[in-house]
Amino acid sequence: MKKNILFSALFSILSSSLIAQDGISIQHDGTGPDISGSIYSVNLFGTSPELVGGVLDVHFIVTNTTGSDQQWKITRKKISVPASWNDQVCWPPLCYNTTGAIYSTPNSGGNPAPTIINGTAETTNSEIAELKPRITPDQSSASYALYRYYITETTTGNYLDSVDLEVNFTMGVSNIKQEISVSIAPNPATDFVSINLNGIETAAIKIVDVLGNTVFRDSYFSGVKKIDVSNFKNGIYFVMIESNGIKTMTRKVVIKH
Repeated sequence: MKKNILFSALFSILSSSLIAQDGISIQHDGTGPDISGSIYSVNLFGTSPELVGGVLDVHFIVTNTTGSDQQWKITRKKISVPASWNDQVCWPPLCYNTTGAIYSTPNSGGNPAPTIINGTAETTNSEIAELKPRITPDQSSASYALYRYYITETTTGNYLDSVDLEVNFTMGVSNIKQEISVSIAPNPATDFVSINLNGIETAAIKIVDVLGNTVFRDSYFSGVKKIDVSNFKNGIYFVMIESNGIKTMTRKVVIKH
């Protein structure tokens, strides 16, 4: 029962991001799978190399394949953030000091939102369409934060797609462990997907559709898993990886026949 409640809570958080277009992809550092509609996690400690001057920069590259040039801004929402943490949002052409629980980057005559060229991650001003959260955690105590970043239509304010950033800050130094990662290819997929799991010996895997229906389940997953999706309906699905000692990892996959 407790597990079902936790899954329902997680699905509720994710489903509110599903005002999404297939024509938008978000990649960490511009490589790997499309992580839009899912959570990107960072684990930090006091001497983490990722903390430069006490600030964490995370680089998400946004690609537009909607079929036409699009003008977008970014809306940052605090899902669960300590009051003592500070953050900025960088989105071409500037970095902005945020305010409040919900903050949107400007779109004004003097500071217009960037226009992303169709088929690229480049703006009409020859800049990279890089969404860069800049997080300054309070290093005086161990804490946790969850931010959400929406790709937002400038004229209507509609949320089009999103990515969540989860930051775990612990005191002391880290234990040296193999990095935990999940990759999915191809994405979008037609006949099959290969799911590659690194840093965990075994895990359970579940795939759910946007209504929360489980369409695939395997209680023992190790290494690489090839899954036949030829009978799946077209649409967006969420791959959920569960293992002892880690938070549930969720990745989005698109099925197109």
